[in-house]
Amino acid sequence: MMNLVVECMLSLRPAFSRRATFTWFVVAFVGIVLRAHTLGVTSIVRALSLPPGCYTSLLHFFHSTAYNVSGLMARWLEWLMSRNVAFFVNGRAVLIGDHTKTPKDSRRMPAVATLHQDSETASKPSFFKGHHWGCMALLVTAGKKRFAVPLEASIQEGTKSIDGSDTPKTIRTVEMARRFVQRTGHAAYLVLDAYFAGGPVFIAAACAINGVANQVHILTRAKSNVVAYMPAPPTKAGTLGRKPVYGEKLKLAELFDSRPDQFQSVQSRVYDTVETTRFLVLDLLWKPVKGKLRFILVETSRGRIILMSSDLLLEPLVAIQLYCHRVAIETLFDTFKNTIGGMCYHFWSGYLQPISRRPVKNQKIIQTSSQPDKTINTLAAIEKFVALHLLVVGMLQMLAVLCTEEIKTHSRCWLRTVSNDIPSEFVTRSALANVIKNNSCGFLSEMISLVIHQQENPPYINRKKSQDMLK
Repeated sequence: MMNLVVECMLSLRPAFSRRATFTWFVVAFVGIVLRAHTLGVTSIVRALSLPPGCYTSLLHFFHSTAYNVSGLMARWLEWLMSRNVAFFVNGRAVLIGDHTKTPKDSRRMPAVATLHQDSETASKPSFFKGHHWGCMALLVTAGKKRFAVPLEASIQEGTKSIDGSDTPKTIRTVEMARRFVQRTGHAAYLVLDAYFAGGPVFIAAACAINGVANQVHILTRAKSNVVAYMPAPPTKAGTLGRKPVYGEKLKLAELFDSRPDQFQSVQSRVYDTVETTRFLVLDLLWKPVKGKLRFILVETSRGRIILMSSDLLLEPLVAIQLYCHRVAIETLFDTFKNTIGGMCYHFWSGYLQPISRRPVKNQKIIQTSSQPDKTINTLAAIEKFVALHLLVVGMLQMLAVLCTEEIKTHSRCWLRTVSNDIPSEFVTRSALANVIKNNSCGFLSEMISLVIHQQENPPYINRKKSQDMLK
């Protein structure tokens, strides 16, 4: 298990231009695994019993210009694809994209925006101040369990007044998928929810990558009021005027009741339950893209949904299964926030003009900075903090897939009910923490233990040996 972690660490080494920065990366990574609470950078210092001065060094690590998020996650993707664990459908990797929001009420934190959320919980406010994150993950299956292994995340709202970026939120998620195709050479399905069911998303995905079009196919749930058109019937010879493009207008939600005889019934698996599913497949014209999309009307015990895809050859049962896999990213967000504490950051910039903490509906916050470069660096530190936690989650998921039996041996974690043969991120974290603690009490022959002890007790560790291992 530790050999796999060390191998991953060393594969990430080229992303850092300085050895000292990589050393602090290892320290922060291990601190996140070992810490008992999620109180930002201070929890890493306490978890490893580091000297108080290491707190400042860790802050410098997150603000360092010796690495960037893009280069780090590119190295992570390269190592991940080398393990041959990605789930492929029709020769395409399956990517899952979604947004998540986290409250932040700091008056000097960059990219804080007024956000809106719909929740059935009365304790949650409708409007609040915070960060709007977009995330993309790679689907990995192990037995009956599915993991959404994180690939990339970025703040997607409130950054225009800081770094000038004004790309729409939905398009940024498609750009993440396009970067995946460019880096790996694999075409992909990008599975999204109804928030992304817009024309610009499909148009951006259809653009050519390295001269090849449709490298990214979109699969998403359509909005309930979606309207599509039949192709126009052929016109008679000699008819004057422009030939019509769109034929009969169809309100797809009404077809469940108006065309019940056209639906097919099959036994299919819906969220790990085999049941009777009724579906109807229609290739129709959709005005926002000025072309054809495949619409799949599905009725299960959970209700009715309409799926839409840019792949006109996608089988309906495959599309249903792919959309059911989308729930894996919701599990990722839960683990990332509540188990790992990836959103517990407190970076702020003293050069920003303070803003009000009171959220106002439809308010567009314009943050001004006396030193924009310093503020952009603070924004980058936030994304580096989140990227590091995503790497921890991804590493735990890979250990659960590749080192299942070893994790069960070292976890010493009692569970009232074992829900799956593949251990969860929580159990994997317990096992990895136990192994790291045992190694740190040994003869310091392993790279990670050497790095941690070097920071805890600098005068007593052979620095040359640890530096040679980090080269």
